[in-house]
Amino acid sequence: MEKQEYYLGLDMGTGSVGWAVTNTKYELLRKKGKDMWGIREFETAEAAADRRTHRVDRRRRQRQVARLGLLKSYFSDAIEKVDPNFFIRLENSKYFPEDKDEKLNSKNGIFDDENYKDVDYYKTYPTIFHLRKVLLDLENTGAKFDVRLVYLALANMFKHRGHFLLNAEGDALSTEQVDAVYQEVLDKFENDYELIIERKPVQQVIDIISNSDTGRKKKYEELQELFGVVKKDKSVNELLKCLCGLSVNANLIFDEKTEEKVSLSFNDFSYTDKIPELMEQLTEEEYAIIEQLKSIYDYAVLAGTLKGYDYLSCARVELYEKHSKDLKLLKALYRKYKTKEEYNKMFNSFNPKKLQNEKMEVSYAAYVNSLNSSDSLVESKKYRRNMNGRKTDDLYTVIRKAFANNKEDEDVKYIMEQMDKEQFLPKQLTGANGVIPNQVHKKEMERILKNAENYLPFLKDKDESGLTVSERIIQLFTFQIPYYVGPLGGNSKTGWIVRKEEGAVLPWNINDKIDMSATSEAFIGNLIRTCTYIQGEKVMPKASLAYERYCVLNEINNLCIDGERLDTKLKQQIYKDCFMKGKRITKKQLCSYLVAQSLISSEEQVTGID
Repeated sequence: MEKQEYYLGLDMGTGSVGWAVTNTKYELLRKKGKDMWGIREFETAEAAADRRTHRVDRRRRQRQVARLGLLKSYFSDAIEKVDPNFFIRLENSKYFPEDKDEKLNSKNGIFDDENYKDVDYYKTYPTIFHLRKVLLDLENTGAKFDVRLVYLALANMFKHRGHFLLNAEGDALSTEQVDAVYQEVLDKFENDYELIIERKPVQQVIDIISNSDTGRKKKYEELQELFGVVKKDKSVNELLKCLCGLSVNANLIFDEKTEEKVSLSFNDFSYTDKIPELMEQLTEEEYAIIEQLKSIYDYAVLAGTLKGYDYLSCARVELYEKHSKDLKLLKALYRKYKTKEEYNKMFNSFNPKKLQNEKMEVSYAAYVNSLNSSDSLVESKKYRRNMNGRKTDDLYTVIRKAFANNKEDEDVKYIMEQMDKEQFLPKQLTGANGVIPNQVHKKEMERILKNAENYLPFLKDKDESGLTVSERIIQLFTFQIPYYVGPLGGNSKTGWIVRKEEGAVLPWNINDKIDMSATSEAFIGNLIRTCTYIQGEKVMPKASLAYERYCVLNEINNLCIDGERLDTKLKQQIYKDCFMKGKRITKKQLCSYLVAQSLISSEEQVTGID
C-alpha cells in the first residue's frame, strides 16, 4: 500500500486536546469509516501551591504534636501520682460523653478531683493568662501549685509560641532593628519613587502608633502633624494610614495616579490569609516595602500590647478585667434605656433554628463569638476568621446608634470616649496577637519554670545530654528547624536531608544527627532546575548578577531616540552610569540623564520604556 503524506493538527488546552488528520490539501482523512478528528478531555492541571501549603501545615502540626508529646513525657510521672486519668481527660475533652474513654465517668474535661472540678478551675482562672500570671509569682510569695496547673500553662505556650521574625534575645529587643528598617524604607521611597518624607526619629513614630489612649484615626492625624503632611500628598497620606493599621489602597502608596485598588490593613485579623493575593498584585519591590512597614507596625503594636508590663499575662489579665467592667456598664445602660427585647437581642442567644445563610445581626453575642449566637452555627474552614457581624467597628456603630439620644449621661460619655480610643470591650483574640514574638513568651516561661523548680524537683533532673528538664523545655520552646533542612523523615518524597546518624532530631542533638553543611548544599541543589532547551545544563538563578545584567541590557536594547535604536557604546554608558548605582531607574530619571548628555531635548524623543 502506497504511503500517504498527512498532517496531524493539535489544539492543546489546559483541560482538553483537539486533534485532526488531513492530507496535504487540508482535507479531512477517514479511517475505518470514521473521520479522523476528535477531542480528549481531562482534569485541568492545578498549581502545586495548594498541595504544598497543606503539606507544610501537616508538617507543622506534626512537629507541634511532637513537642507537646515531649513536654507530656517530662510531666507524666509526676502527674500520674496525683491524677492517673488527667491526660486521658484532656484527650477526650472534645468528645460527647458517650464517646469518651471507658475510664472516664464524668463530664469534666480537665479536673475531676473530689473537691476540685472544672467549674472551680474556671472560676479561679477565667482565662489561661490568669493562670500564667499566678504562676509567675510576681510578689515572690514562694507559693506552691499543682503540677497539673504548671503543665497546662506550659502546654498553652507550646501551642502559641509566637513568631520567630526577631533575631534579638530577651531584653535585647529595642528600637535599633526597627530604626534600621525605618531608614531603609525612607531611602527606598526617596530613591525609587521620588517620594521625599521628612526623617523624624523612629521612636516618635512608635510612641504614636503604640499609644493605647488614641484610636487609629487619631494616630493618623498625629502622624500627619509630625511629618507635616498635607492632604494633597496622597501617597504619603496612604503610607501613614497604613502604619496606623487603617484600611488603605496599597497601590496608592507607590503611585498616586493609579486607578487599581489593592486593599490592605495591618489591623485586619485575616491579613496573613491575604498575603498570597498581595504578592500577586504588587511587584516584588513593593511587597518587600509593605513587609517592612508591617514590621514597624508590629513592633509598635507589641509595645502597646504589653502596656508597660514585663510579662504578657499581666497585660492580658488587665484587658479581661476592663472588658468585664465595660460589659457590666453596657448592660446597665441597656436595662436603663432599652426594652427587654432590645436587651435580649444584644446580649442573649438567637434562635438556633435560624437559617445559616441569613444575614447576621450585629450584637455582643456575635462580637465575642458566643456559642449562642447564630453565626456560630456557620460551617467554615476558617471560622475563627469569619468576621461577619463580629468586627469591633460593627459593634461600636450599633452602640453609638443605640445611645445617640442619651449623650448627656456620664456613663454614655465614657463609652463614647472609649470607643473613640478603640478601647471599649477589648478582646483577647485579635489580629494583634500575631505580632507577639517568641522571646516575649520565653521570658514568661523561664520565670514560671524557675519558680516551679522550688516545688517540682524533677525539673532539675538531668539526662545524658547534660541538660535539666527545665533547660530542655526552654530549648524545645525556642528552637526552630532551619528552613534549609526541610523534612526530617527518611521516606519523604520531597526531602533532601543528609544525616550523620539515625534517631530523633532534637534541639540539643541536631548537629550530631544532621550534616548541616551537606544539607544546605543539597537544599540549593534541589532548587536548581535543568534547562528546557539544552539537555543536562543547569539553569541560571533568576536573581544572579549575570542574569540580572542580561535582563537590564535587554531592556536597554528596546530604547529608541527619535525612532532610532541606540548604539552599543551609548547602551553600555547608560548601563554603567544609571543602572550600576543599584537604584531603580524611572523614565524621568533616564531622560534627565540623556538631557544632561545633550542627547535629547525633551522626553517625547525617547520611546521603548514605560
